[in-house]
Amino acid sequence: MIIIIGAGIAGLLLSKRVNADLILEEQPVIGGVFASDNVFGVDLPYVLPIINNPMKLTNIGLSYIEYDLKILYRKYDYFKDKICKFCDKLPTWLNFDLMRKLYVVRNIPDFIATLSKNVRIVKEYPIRIDDKKIITNKGNVYKYTKTYNTGSLKKMSKLLGLDNSNLKHKSVLTLMILARKEYERDWNVHLSGDTADSFSVIIRLDNIIKDLDLYYVYSFIDTNQKNIDIDRIILDLKRRQIISLNEIVAFRSKLISEALLFGEINDKMLPNVINCGRLGEWKNYDIIETISRIQNC
Repeated sequence: MIIIIGAGIAGLLLSKRVNADLILEEQPVIGGVFASDNVFGVDLPYVLPIINNPMKLTNIGLSYIEYDLKILYRKYDYFKDKICKFCDKLPTWLNFDLMRKLYVVRNIPDFIATLSKNVRIVKEYPIRIDDKKIITNKGNVYKYTKTYNTGSLKKMSKLLGLDNSNLKHKSVLTLMILARKEYERDWNVHLSGDTADSFSVIIRLDNIIKDLDLYYVYSFIDTNQKNIDIDRIILDLKRRQIISLNEIVAFRSKLISEALLFGEINDKMLPNVINCGRLGEWKNYDIIETISRIQNC
């Protein structure tokens, strides 16, 4: 039996490639960081799927929207350190200075739904694993010939009794806000390195839902830091005259624990447990990099 851990994009793509027997998924919804929610009849992912080279989307079923990139900087010299001081570099989806345009994948929810068709997805997660079987939180035992882990490398290494102390991460609290169009803005990306701001990145899209602006607001959190309060973020948005409370018509929030990854594991995995994808390999891959890696995993 071939088992995949994780029903994000990496796990779903890999399931098709290796003809997996089942996928184990810990979360109540599939899609990983690109899980979505329906707002006013539109499926919106909690994390905006940004790419920097749309030519690489050819023949994989993804389409994109192109925007002129208009950036507003605030104390940008401190931007990287505010987000992740110990990361060698920021992932491509946060490195806006390398982008000529803002490219956003438009059909992530449909793409995930298509990938999940005819795939056996079981809402369980491993609590024990050896070289022959997986025992899940629901007490089920799955014997396997090969397991592909696209879930957290940190959790997998702990299950296997390996040293994972070098694996570090930062979390991100994402706010997805729909607000009335009160007036035109001269930016669609706002980057703040100011520690007085609870947020670091704001991306504004103006053509997703009629007469509304869609804002993605990202606040990055250290693992030893108390979670940022949503009310504090809303107040900061008002203080900076970005969004006021009376403009907001809907919002969603999601905490992504392992958002930015750094460090490497020293020990080796079991020979029939293969780590793949962003979380499995503990690399800050974007969508395109994830898809490319899955082809060779």
